[in-house]
Amino acid sequence: MTQDDWLDGWQRWHDEREQAVLAPHGTASLTGTHWIGPDPVQVPGLDGSWKSEDGVVTDGDLRLAPGDEARVGDLLLTAIERDGELALRVWDPEAPTRTGLAGIDTFAPDAAWSATGRLEPAAETLSVDHVDGHTGAETFGGVVRVTVAGHELGLVTLVQPDGRLLVPFADTTNGTTTRQFRFLKLQPDADGSVEVDLNRAYLPPCAFTDHYLCPMPPRENRLTFAVEAGETHPRLR
Repeated sequence: MTQDDWLDGWQRWHDEREQAVLAPHGTASLTGTHWIGPDPVQVPGLDGSWKSEDGVVTDGDLRLAPGDEARVGDLLLTAIERDGELALRVWDPEAPTRTGLAGIDTFAPDAAWSATGRLEPAAETLSVDHVDGHTGAETFGGVVRVTVAGHELGLVTLVQPDGRLLVPFADTTNGTTTRQFRFLKLQPDADGSVEVDLNRAYLPPCAFTDHYLCPMPPRENRLTFAVEAGETHPRLR
């Protein structure tokens, strides 16, 4: 692959990221994650009341199981489940977190932050802290060993619903040049090799609104150097 091809691939990735975040019901439009129990509760912006029953959340008319979605006017509603608890999410194209967002700033792409590593697979669970204070079990995907930009890394991975591996990581740029932590998704090949391109490190959803439940970096992924690659901050209008 030529340098121009590599840069073109990164630019496509960055453009697709911005589109996904800024879409009418994209990442930045989430206005609430509302935990719903058996007792009816009001959900801001919605008529009626909601409760959970028989594994769904319902207002008496709509019934949403985890993974289901429905439209109410311009709003998108989805249901999720965590540790047996159900929540209703509301996505609003007019959310200030979306309408006030212009894009996502990044470091200049640099191929020095890209290398091929190897997955040491595992099949177990990890106890992982989340930004809302919850600690829960996540499926451990194994450790990726890689040397990138002169640093030897052993990155703990979490298995995602789409089968890819998620690396939540922190580094010494956090809180200044970048937000609190970042994510990287990996897709190992059948032989265990995996491309680790930190230029595609991206801001977690909770960098755009406070209503996400992002997993935080495990201790092993709290890096002691500056990763000057990937996304840095939301760019406001």
